[in-house]
Amino acid sequence: MAIGRNSRVVADNFNNTASLDERREPHRDPAMESDVSGYDVEKTEESGRSMSRVGGNCAAGTTNVDEESVVSVRKQASNEANNSIKYRTCSWQKTAMLLFSEYICLAIMSFPYSYSVLGLIPGLIVTIVVALFVLYTSLIVWEFCMRHPEIRDVCDLSQILYNGWTWVWYGTAAMFLLNNTFVQGLHVLTGAKYLNTMTDGAACTIGFSAIIATISWMCSLPRTFNTLSILASFSALFTFVSVVLAAIFAGIEDHPKGYNTGGPLGKLYGEPDVLSITAKGATFVSGMNAFLNISYTFIGQITLPSFIAEMKKPEDFRKALYAVTIAEIVLFCVVGGVIYGYTGTKYNTAPAFGSLGDEVYLKVSFSLMVPTMIFLGVLYASISARFIFFRIFENTRHKGEHTLVGWASWAGILGVTWIVAFIIAEVIPFFSDLLSLMSSLFDSFFGFIFWGTAYMRLRQADYGPGWISKRGIRGIAGFALNVFIILIGVYMLTAGTYATLQSIIDNYHAGTVGGSFSCKSNALAPYSNIWTLNSPRTTSLSPKKRIFSEANRTPQAIAQPRPIQSSQRRHASTGHETNAIKRTALYDMHLQHGGKMVPFGGFSMPVQYSDLSVGDSHKWTREKASLFDVGHMVQHRLSGPAASLLLEKVTPSSITALEDYHSTLSCLLHPGTGGIVDDMVISRLGPDTFYLVTNAACRDKDLAYLKEQIANLPNPEHVDWQILDDWGLVALQGPLSAPILQDALVGAEATDLEQREFDLQMLYFGQCKHFILNVPSSDCGPAPILVSRGGYTGEDGFEISIPPFMTQAFTEYLLKSAGPDKLRFAGLGARDSLRLEAGMCLYGHDLNDDTTPVEGGLSWIVHKDRRVGGGFHGDEVILRQLRPVKDGGTGPAKRRVGLVVEGAPAREGAQIVREEDGEEIGTVTSGCPSPTLGKNIAMGYVKSGMHKAGTEVGVVVRGKRRKGVITKMPFVKSQYWKQAAGTAPG
Repeated sequence: MAIGRNSRVVADNFNNTASLDERREPHRDPAMESDVSGYDVEKTEESGRSMSRVGGNCAAGTTNVDEESVVSVRKQASNEANNSIKYRTCSWQKTAMLLFSEYICLAIMSFPYSYSVLGLIPGLIVTIVVALFVLYTSLIVWEFCMRHPEIRDVCDLSQILYNGWTWVWYGTAAMFLLNNTFVQGLHVLTGAKYLNTMTDGAACTIGFSAIIATISWMCSLPRTFNTLSILASFSALFTFVSVVLAAIFAGIEDHPKGYNTGGPLGKLYGEPDVLSITAKGATFVSGMNAFLNISYTFIGQITLPSFIAEMKKPEDFRKALYAVTIAEIVLFCVVGGVIYGYTGTKYNTAPAFGSLGDEVYLKVSFSLMVPTMIFLGVLYASISARFIFFRIFENTRHKGEHTLVGWASWAGILGVTWIVAFIIAEVIPFFSDLLSLMSSLFDSFFGFIFWGTAYMRLRQADYGPGWISKRGIRGIAGFALNVFIILIGVYMLTAGTYATLQSIIDNYHAGTVGGSFSCKSNALAPYSNIWTLNSPRTTSLSPKKRIFSEANRTPQAIAQPRPIQSSQRRHASTGHETNAIKRTALYDMHLQHGGKMVPFGGFSMPVQYSDLSVGDSHKWTREKASLFDVGHMVQHRLSGPAASLLLEKVTPSSITALEDYHSTLSCLLHPGTGGIVDDMVISRLGPDTFYLVTNAACRDKDLAYLKEQIANLPNPEHVDWQILDDWGLVALQGPLSAPILQDALVGAEATDLEQREFDLQMLYFGQCKHFILNVPSSDCGPAPILVSRGGYTGEDGFEISIPPFMTQAFTEYLLKSAGPDKLRFAGLGARDSLRLEAGMCLYGHDLNDDTTPVEGGLSWIVHKDRRVGGGFHGDEVILRQLRPVKDGGTGPAKRRVGLVVEGAPAREGAQIVREEDGEEIGTVTSGCPSPTLGKNIAMGYVKSGMHKAGTEVGVVVRGKRRKGVITKMPFVKSQYWKQAAGTAPG
């Protein structure tokens, strides 16, 4: 068998300090036959002496294991001199191109993220130190291969390194092939990401992935690295131009993507901020992710033995290493530092192309990355294929000649690797996390552990027992350094593996693990992260970008960027994981207060807390006050001359009639059908400025919808649309809400006298107001919060939008100032039962794309002015439904109703049937026991004509028909603080 083993012979060979050849010819050194006299990684010149081999011949994977298996470089070249296909033909310059293409790649564009976490100066230091460590270990690889010229790949090397043990070869081979195949899979997805980005998701992602896999297979067909180096040169050149252009574009454009000029004080915190050192309060997890992101970009020693095995003069390999390392350090530091300098901590994305505000800049620079997206997968496919091909066809003419069997086998092996790569990338639902796991497991060995061990084996072979003491200070220093290198590998193996496994577990618990073979676009997302790190108290309002130290900032003043997965390794940077569970700014506070976290709308949210059951929390809200974290909701800022025109087009609300600092519930509507895209709240903050809140679960759909609607405007440039990601949003609800907030605002020392003396009794339901506050006992402020009177519980209350750097500090202050006897956290469980008692809809359950506002019982949001002229999406359908049949209208075919159900509570999906004959007339969309009423209440849809209050119906619960009664909503009288009633609440 071609890949068989003769472990006894191999073990015998390795049990001696010299090989069989060396015992026959004591003064012979195989390295000498390639015109070198031995190398020492700790010296820059030839050692002037013969260097000892670590062990005997590399029997791993050879057809015949015998005493003549050690073949010199010269003899290898001589053996293939007459072949049509020659492998040992690569010059050091061409090898350098292969290394350039491997290292100078898309992952460079994740360095600005790492610098934003570590700080610019520490980030640059880490970059340089990691580069030098990788250079040092790469030189060890080279020295090892020079002493054992029969090595063809890292698998051969590992068996020699670990005493010829057969299981080591098999284990390394498994890791080697898995690593390479996963890299191929990653590049299949990255290529699909590019095509989705360029075409705005014009086709199914599976189709794009298949196209990339096919193109990559074709590009993999060249048999030698000498030929592949031509493609590598183009790849490296295009990548270099791409990242340099991205850095130039970042510098010349006025603002990065998502630049925020919002807030009542104008450019209060809109300018990019660059951290010179690590921010105080930065977490270990974020710092570790940033470090691993840099480290994985450099780690590539797994390919080096394969490159060296095809060099004409392998002694020149170190020239390629030096050239690449210098280029890496300069390019990584300059490009990463420049882009971070212009995008800052608030606006950077990974890859950093997403930070470019000009779409042309983004697409031009990103497009130049296409060759490296293809070539890196090609390179790893070729390395895997030659690993298999050489072992099958060693010592046959098919290896070195142009034979049908040889080429068909080569193409077939490559095809299998690409098919497997395509399948695992599409089938494994947690592919990115699995890739991170592979990185932690494999790179710890291939990047550190192997080479620290190799150094010690080399020196022991050179100096024998006691080599550390024999070499004096050099021996001690070398030993200590390489022990440290091994420990780094062990740390990455343990800590990295733990973090990745925990991520997989968390994603499963959160329900965010995606499905297989998804057509969903994975396009490079537009900027969606506004991280406001600096308090206006400590920050100049100068529009110039600046570098400042965060050393004395408090943790509360810092909104940490979300960590990226460590799968953003050298081969490609996949950007922020779109399927990863997210956290609001108050996540840690929820855990501290005993919150039970569950997935909701893509976020990890508290369903209840340890101090109160769901029912008790519900009653607490009705009697006192509760604080709900609703930071998962999507907050938007819409401004510009065409903002009103847009909102009049996509909603049935009268935007012209909406006064400044007033709010209204509304809906985004589908053109033609009038179906509800999402329900939302619109607040007018000025003549052309609006604040919107939409549902977290509809984020992707809403953003795509609004993007399309803005593009269809006559003058889309007249709309400035910003997503206020990472801004906090809390809902203070209950009868004690007003006095609690009033006391907090007084204690928070509003900067304006009018604000300090403002009486919240003058802020009515549906109104909002900005307050510029300092949060006591913190560095947060002065900064604006937006207080809107309203909520989702039916109780009097407020929703408060808070800048990112202030969210945790303000929330802690609010809880502390009120005290636990008045105010406590409440979770999703209580929020759901409260909103159902209040007769409020939950999108995706009580409202959807096929339901119009009229059918959903929201006719009142269609303003009287719009009922005459229309002019909004779906106006014909909606206005016909609003008109009675006798006046030429159609009326709605179904209506949303409330139900009181006897027996067991009716849940979503329960059938509503006619009491007389059991005919199905509708469906329950929400239901639960009412803690306030002590009854089972529900909400659903029934046929028009069956919707009158008091109508008796049947509700099928657990296979049994229960008696139900159509009931007016809200089930519990609302307590909104309304001006119209004269005396609130009304």
